[in-house]
This record gives sequence, structure tokens and C-alpha cells, in this order.
Amino acid sequence: MENELMENTTTVYRLKPVANSYEVPDLDLFAFADILGDEDLSLVRRQPRTNESLLDKWTPSRCDLASEYKQGLPVPDVSFWGSYLLLSEEAYNAFKSLLAGAGEFLALQVGYMQMYIFVPLQFAKEDIARTIRHYEDGFECGVETLVFEQSSLADKSVFKSEMYGTHGLFVTDSFKVIYDKHHFSGLEFDEDLAGIF
Repeated sequence: MENELMENTTTVYRLKPVANSYEVPDLDLFAFADILGDEDLSLVRRQPRTNESLLDKWTPSRCDLASEYKQGLPVPDVSFWGSYLLLSEEAYNAFKSLLAGAGEFLALQVGYMQMYIFVPLQFAKEDIARTIRHYEDGFECGVETLVFEQSSLADKSVFKSEMYGTHGLFVTDSFKVIYDKHHFSGLEFDEDLAGIF
């Protein structure tokens, strides 16, 4: 029985940016909201929690590369941009079939490169019996341990956790296998799901 459980366990990783990395596009939240026609920033502020689609409001746009990359820093294949991922064209082509059901892609010309913002639109369900909430001064403040229900991970590749907070992105092996196969750069995979770093 224990062997059966081990075989059916999906490995989950928390995505982290590579240490000392920078966001690739020179695009702030105000410019992002402007492209979406979100004058009061209400949509962009709530979207990571509500999983509202941005695709129908998005106009393929362009922005400059951040200055660090203009000065010669290699541009990563997959990186964080706020609560989202930013994919190079090669990474987009490698991931698009896997991620099609997990979120949506917003085309963005960054400097001379075609890139894509990936907006994740799924939460996985936490295993409440095995997830321990963290408290400071009597107030809930994140989690000390985080475990997902295995049944909620079926067919998921990239997802969020309501208990951890929408600033965190989690992936299963299906994502990591493609990332490793293509020798992509820009992310680290941490099995300490509740870590703050």
C-alpha cells in the first residue's frame, strides 16, 4: 500500500527567481494597467486572486528591455514578472501546449524580442490536515508547512495557493521536465513549498 502511495504522489515545486535577477521588461504596473484599459488599477490588483481573464482586454504591445539586460546581462528564457511568468519565444513554443489549460498568454514585444506573459488561472487545493498556518502576534501570516491534495494536482502544471498567497507559483514535474529538457534559464525549483525565500 505504501509503495502505491509513493508511485501516485505528484512532486510539487515552488518556483523562485534566480538569485540577484531582475525583471526583464521595463514595464510597470501602471503601464500594464494602461494596456488593459484599467484606469483605476482595480483589475490588475485583484486579478491574481480572482483569476479573471485578461486576454480579451489585452492588445499586443511593446516595451523596452530593463537597463540591466541592455547592458549585456543574458535574458532568461523563463522569469517572473510580478505574479506572472515571462517566457521567451522559444520557451513559449516549448510550454504552450502544456500551459494552455492552466492560464493564458499575453504577447509582448520586449526590446527586439517577442515574449509572452503567462497569466496562471488555477489554484490547487491545500491539504488542510497537513498544512500548518503561521501566526504572528495572534494573526494568521502565511503557512509554516504547505501540502497540496494529490487529487487537486491531476492535470495541473502551474498553479497558485490561496493559503500561501498569490505571489507564489507552484509547478509539478510536467513543467520541470520541459524546463530541464530545453536547458532553460531563469528559475529555481524549491521543494520547500512554504519557504518565504
